[in-house]
Amino acid sequence: MKKITKRSDFDAELAAGDRLALFYSAYCPFCQMFLPAFEKQAKAAPGTFVLVCTDDLPELEDLFAVEVVPTALFFRKAKLASRLDGALGRGLSEEGLAAFAKACRGAK
Repeated sequence: MKKITKRSDFDAELAAGDRLALFYSAYCPFCQMFLPAFEKQAKAAPGTFVLVCTDDLPELEDLFAVEVVPTALFFRKAKLASRLDGALGRGLSEEGLAAFAKACRGAK
């Protein structure tokens, strides 16, 4: 799993293939609680999961209309294909991410 800190790295990751990106903030307690669940899913599909810290890349947060962190976005052929938005005051669940990741892998 790669942590993205520059726009050029993000663009390169999308060009390399399908990616499931977690948009998060280092200061968000819901994000910090959720990171282990994301890391667990990333181990099941090495090289396809990336972390995007909105503190470093607020322009990507705006570009993809990420209003709540954490939010997971799935990119196919460098285009946003699907999203799992976090819930304000709750974040995301491990079960929700597992179902989302499975659906993304199955959608060709």
